[in-house]
Amino acid sequence: MRDTIFLYIIAILAFGFGFINFIQYLLKRNQTAQVVGTIISIKTLNPQNSKFRNSKWATFSYKVKGKTYQSQNRIQVPMASQVGTTISVRYDINHPEKLYSFSVSRIVVSFLIAVVCATLAMSNFM
Repeated sequence: MRDTIFLYIIAILAFGFGFINFIQYLLKRNQTAQVVGTIISIKTLNPQNSKFRNSKWATFSYKVKGKTYQSQNRIQVPMASQVGTTISVRYDINHPEKLYSFSVSRIVVSFLIAVVCATLAMSNFM
Protein backbone atom coordinates (compact mmCIF):
# COMPACT_ATOMS: atom_id res chain seq x y z
CA MET A 1 0.00 0.00 0.00
CA ARG A 2 2.82 2.42 0.84
CA ASP A 3 4.49 1.70 -2.49
CA THR A 4 1.27 2.50 -4.31
CA ILE A 5 0.85 5.83 -2.50
CA PHE A 6 4.51 6.69 -3.14
CA LEU A 7 4.13 5.96 -6.86
CA TYR A 8 0.99 8.10 -7.07
CA ILE A 9 2.79 10.98 -5.32
CA ILE A 10 5.72 10.73 -7.75
CA ALA A 11 3.26 10.60 -10.68
CA ILE A 12 1.44 13.72 -9.45
CA LEU A 13 4.69 15.63 -8.85
CA ALA A 14 6.12 14.66 -12.26
CA PHE A 15 2.88 15.57 -14.00
CA GLY A 16 2.74 18.92 -12.16
CA PHE A 17 6.34 19.73 -13.05
CA GLY A 18 5.76 18.83 -16.70
CA PHE A 19 2.49 20.73 -16.83
CA ILE A 20 4.00 23.93 -15.37
CA ASN A 21 6.91 23.72 -17.81
CA PHE A 22 4.48 23.11 -20.68
CA ILE A 23 2.42 26.20 -19.75
CA GLN A 24 5.59 28.33 -19.48
CA TYR A 25 6.70 27.04 -22.86
CA LEU A 26 3.35 27.89 -24.48
CA LEU A 27 3.25 31.37 -22.93
CA LYS A 28 6.85 32.29 -23.79
CA ARG A 29 7.63 30.41 -27.01
CA ASN A 30 6.76 33.41 -29.26
CA GLN A 31 8.66 35.79 -26.99
CA THR A 32 11.95 33.91 -27.06
CA ALA A 33 14.62 33.13 -29.61
CA GLN A 34 17.49 30.67 -29.71
CA VAL A 35 21.19 31.48 -29.93
CA VAL A 36 24.47 29.68 -29.24
CA GLY A 37 26.04 30.97 -26.04
CA THR A 38 29.41 30.44 -24.40
CA ILE A 39 29.63 29.60 -20.71
CA ILE A 40 31.57 32.33 -18.89
CA SER A 41 31.06 31.15 -15.30
CA ILE A 42 29.75 28.07 -13.52
CA LYS A 43 28.37 27.54 -10.05
CA THR A 44 28.12 23.96 -8.80
CA LEU A 45 25.43 23.07 -6.30
CA ASN A 46 26.86 20.02 -4.62
CA PRO A 47 25.59 19.09 -1.16
CA GLN A 48 28.51 17.67 0.88
CA ASN A 49 30.55 16.90 -2.27
CA SER A 50 28.10 14.18 -3.27
CA LYS A 51 27.99 12.80 -6.81
CA PHE A 52 24.26 12.38 -6.32
CA ARG A 53 21.92 15.41 -6.25
CA ASN A 54 24.40 17.90 -7.67
CA SER A 55 24.00 20.32 -10.54
CA LYS A 56 25.83 22.99 -12.49
CA TRP A 57 24.39 26.43 -13.19
CA ALA A 58 26.03 28.68 -15.77
CA THR A 59 26.16 32.30 -16.87
CA PHE A 60 26.47 32.80 -20.64
CA SER A 61 27.82 35.29 -23.12
CA TYR A 62 26.08 35.46 -26.52
CA LYS A 63 25.43 37.79 -29.46
CA VAL A 64 22.03 39.07 -30.52
CA LYS A 65 21.86 41.30 -33.60
CA GLY A 66 25.58 42.10 -33.36
CA LYS A 67 25.48 43.10 -29.68
CA THR A 68 27.13 40.91 -27.01
CA TYR A 69 25.09 40.10 -23.91
CA GLN A 70 25.90 38.46 -20.61
CA SER A 71 22.99 36.59 -19.05
CA GLN A 72 21.62 38.10 -15.85
CA ASN A 73 20.43 34.71 -14.65
CA ARG A 74 21.99 31.27 -14.56
CA ILE A 75 20.50 28.20 -16.19
CA GLN A 76 21.23 24.55 -15.46
CA VAL A 77 23.77 22.88 -17.74
CA PRO A 78 25.09 19.31 -18.12
CA MET A 79 27.63 18.23 -15.47
CA ALA A 80 30.32 17.82 -18.17
CA SER A 81 30.09 21.53 -19.09
CA GLN A 82 33.07 23.79 -18.48
CA VAL A 83 33.83 27.49 -18.91
CA GLY A 84 34.15 28.00 -22.67
CA THR A 85 31.62 25.29 -23.61
CA THR A 86 29.08 26.45 -26.19
CA ILE A 87 25.42 25.53 -25.73
CA SER A 88 22.23 26.55 -27.51
CA VAL A 89 20.19 28.79 -25.18
CA ARG A 90 16.84 30.63 -25.34
CA TYR A 91 16.62 34.34 -24.50
CA ASP A 92 13.79 36.83 -24.09
CA ILE A 93 13.39 38.87 -27.30
CA ASN A 94 12.37 42.00 -25.35
CA HIS A 95 15.09 41.56 -22.68
CA PRO A 96 17.98 39.71 -24.38
CA GLU A 97 19.97 39.46 -21.15
CA LYS A 98 17.36 37.08 -19.66
CA LEU A 99 17.66 33.37 -20.43
CA TYR A 100 14.96 30.70 -20.28
CA SER A 101 15.61 27.05 -19.52
CA PHE A 102 12.43 25.28 -20.57
CA SER A 103 12.90 22.34 -22.84
CA VAL A 104 10.53 20.10 -24.74
CA SER A 105 12.54 17.02 -23.76
CA ARG A 106 12.18 17.89 -20.04
CA ILE A 107 8.41 18.21 -20.52
CA VAL A 108 8.17 14.87 -22.36
CA VAL A 109 10.33 13.06 -19.77
CA SER A 110 8.21 14.48 -16.93
CA PHE A 111 5.01 13.22 -18.54
CA LEU A 112 6.59 9.82 -19.24
CA ILE A 113 7.66 9.48 -15.60
CA ALA A 114 4.13 10.42 -14.51
CA VAL A 115 2.58 7.80 -16.82
CA VAL A 116 5.00 5.04 -15.78
CA CYS A 117 4.54 5.74 -12.05
CA ALA A 118 0.74 5.94 -12.37
CA THR A 119 0.68 2.70 -14.37
CA LEU A 120 2.84 0.92 -11.79
CA ALA A 121 0.67 2.29 -8.96
CA MET A 122 -2.49 1.08 -10.66
CA SER A 123 -1.01 -2.39 -11.26
CA ASN A 124 0.02 -2.57 -7.57
CA PHE A 125 -3.42 -1.48 -6.48
CA MET A 126 -5.24 -4.25 -8.37
